[in-house]
Amino acid sequence: MRKPALIVSGGNVDAGQLREQASRIREAGGLLIAADSGLEMLKTLELKPDVAVGDFDSVSEETLAFYTVQQGIRFERHRPEKNESDTELAFSIAKEAGATELLLLGAVGTRLDHVLANIHLLKEALDWGIPCVILDCHNRIRLVTGRTVFRRAECPYPYISFIPLTMEVTHIRLTGFKYPLADHHMRLGVECGHCVSNEIAAQEAVLEFESGLLLAIESRD
Repeated sequence: MRKPALIVSGGNVDAGQLREQASRIREAGGLLIAADSGLEMLKTLELKPDVAVGDFDSVSEETLAFYTVQQGIRFERHRPEKNESDTELAFSIAKEAGATELLLLGAVGTRLDHVLANIHLLKEALDWGIPCVILDCHNRIRLVTGRTVFRRAECPYPYISFIPLTMEVTHIRLTGFKYPLADHHMRLGVECGHCVSNEIAAQEAVLEFESGLLLAIESRD
């Protein structure tokens, strides 16, 4: 049985997108987790999380008071001096709860260190065998390990880029894209431009490669 989990962190969150995804998670019987200041965004939309986790140093006393008196919310408080980020703590909670699908909102924002750390959590989800997507109003980010089909009817994003997450990605083949590739090797930090800002040119576009890990970043602008 599919059991999705939605994690809301403290980065940029589109209110309409959050409402839509929270509704989808609720309908599927999934888990809504607030990672620290993600709790503030939930409060503005009057959404109640199942779990709130973090050191809560970025959450107002008013918001904490609003939620701590409510029944059915599990609070996990941590000291600011900890090894894990708040989003990573939320990741672990979702895994322990048996989540079979992870969606992150608020994982992208002005703190680039947090953004990169959250992107690297996609590798942790991959190691767990749990599909994971980072979503905001401009991008959908996921980690792919081999042959992946992109269907135009299912992709509202006009641009697709592929960025290496390993030192090397070998024998990349792109078919059905505006800019095809036959047999491209990509190294971290070198020749990445070959796979940036591509577009789907057919009803189906196919990415294939033999080794390594690629970030698939679909973008609106």
